[in-house]
Amino acid sequence: MKKTLCTIFLGLAGLATTAFAATVELMPGIESITGQGYNTAGRLTGNGITAADVKGWLGNASRTDGWYTTTGNADLKWGKASVNTETQSIILPNMNGTKGVCAGLKMTIDNMQAYDGLTFSFSLTPPGTGPTFTYSLWYETMTGDVVELCKGSRGNNGSVWNVSYDLTDEQMSALKANGNGKVYAVLGSAGGNDGNNAVVTDISLEGTLAVVPEPATASLGLLGLAALMMRRRRA
Repeated sequence: MKKTLCTIFLGLAGLATTAFAATVELMPGIESITGQGYNTAGRLTGNGITAADVKGWLGNASRTDGWYTTTGNADLKWGKASVNTETQSIILPNMNGTKGVCAGLKMTIDNMQAYDGLTFSFSLTPPGTGPTFTYSLWYETMTGDVVELCKGSRGNNGSVWNVSYDLTDEQMSALKANGNGKVYAVLGSAGGNDGNNAVVTDISLEGTLAVVPEPATASLGLLGLAALMMRRRRA
């Protein structure tokens, strides 16, 4: 009996310290998109995008959290991204002969220390052949620097582009130690035929949260079992 009770109480201690992973959607719903021009010689739409570009376009202190689109100016001209709030999607138009069109998100993650991981994902449906597409994800440090987390590009082969990127342990550690909570995502489209639009859906930034069950809830069953066994022993 003593051995059995010891096993039960060791089980209780294990339950009290066992963590169960849960995911939380951190990205806010898509409600609108704001025009914000930025002269970058087209770098925003390609793999040549720099931290300075992201800081200059989205990281200005006057920019509130939300979605932004490049607008007609010296380099990114004649086109802008739009949103469909019903389907929670971003529409990227293709503009032949231009430097492209970008949509960008500025958001804040509160209590970054609570998350063990982050996953950025989306699906992009191209209009056909012609344009190229890019994405990148960044975070801002407490000193105001912008750091790249991931980026990628793809030519248009007519198929849906599904992207899912899990931050590495090293990136999460740096984000917790140095980040100020600001995260930026940039989606770009360049080239293609006028009037053909790419549609970006299922845009997500999920946080992996470690959830420890309440000891009273987790151990209730084992405590009841222990009491029952002690009662049967006396009988």
